[in-house]
Amino acid sequence: MADLTIAFDPGSSLSKIFYTLKSFHPELLLMEPEVAQVPKASLVAYESSCVGSPAAENSAWVEYKGQYRAVGFLAQDRFYADLKLSEPKFELALYKTLALVGALAQKNSLSNGASIRLGVLLPYGEYEDRKLFEQLVTEALAGFRFRGVERSFELESFLCRPEGFGLISRGRAPGSSLKERKIAVVMIGYRNISLLIMDRGMISQGVTEDLGFNKLVGCVQRLVSGQKALKLAQAISKAGSKISTKALAHLVRVQDPGLRDTELSQIRSAVATAREEYWISLFSWLRSRIPSDVDEMIFAGGTAHYLSRELNSLLPHTEKIWCNELEAQINRNFLADVSRNGLEFRLTDNYGLFYYLCGTSERMTTHA
Repeated sequence: MADLTIAFDPGSSLSKIFYTLKSFHPELLLMEPEVAQVPKASLVAYESSCVGSPAAENSAWVEYKGQYRAVGFLAQDRFYADLKLSEPKFELALYKTLALVGALAQKNSLSNGASIRLGVLLPYGEYEDRKLFEQLVTEALAGFRFRGVERSFELESFLCRPEGFGLISRGRAPGSSLKERKIAVVMIGYRNISLLIMDRGMISQGVTEDLGFNKLVGCVQRLVSGQKALKLAQAISKAGSKISTKALAHLVRVQDPGLRDTELSQIRSAVATAREEYWISLFSWLRSRIPSDVDEMIFAGGTAHYLSRELNSLLPHTEKIWCNELEAQINRNFLADVSRNGLEFRLTDNYGLFYYLCGTSERMTTHA
């Protein structure tokens, strides 16, 4: 077994990492999704002015080939990075990988030269880039700097799978044969939606579309002014299908008590309109791409959970699977980390990949 085993989902709203050292004690690490190109002088100034001892993942920056990137909370909070939703995930994932490996090495006193086994989920639309991504990561891990400290690791094995793979491998009931079923796997995240069709144990088709939760958020932003995307996304998600005004109250910007209720009502109305528009677009997209003869549909992702009522009405006679057992396992093992904001719904795919990665022989995945 490698010194460090990592399953990484480089999400556009949250980087989700399950990992273990050789002793096999699974841990969860969460990082903000932002990546920012930053001048070296700015990072030197940050380090010299840093007070206290922030967690490694909250002060992450890397240097590679003369390029400097702040990653995660540091990029978001200090350098005001945006989410770069138009850029390929795998391109940003390179710097995210260096940052998370550097952070884990610092937190666990991992020496240079240690071996790493890495599993990564990418949207189906970027899955063809997996060989390029493997090459980039292998070269980068062999020599980079994390917070100014030289780091070097051996990528012992690499496994890249399309989003939804962890659900297929671990999200279904034990004993249920893939070879006898036609399955649609629907992953709806912040940036995009990925659909996999598996027929008798083989992926027969897959597609990724930029139709994620950010489209709903963008619609609300057009209808009401002055709202930041991620803060708005969190509030909308928490408000749920009934659009709780309590969950939206902190979005109100006016101070006049007589106007606060009016603005809150406008925000709620905007969310209701955006939700309806978004579902109509999503429904049309799914109905045109999911074969009517599928035996089961597997759903995952925070957006899928947000729209669970609507998604359950899709193809009413088809079995729906929400990976409840995977969610229960995540809650049992990582309750402190996932109890806020229904995070377990966003972790199931990567959790499935992690256990697949740990349960697969070393020989099988060595640079395969």
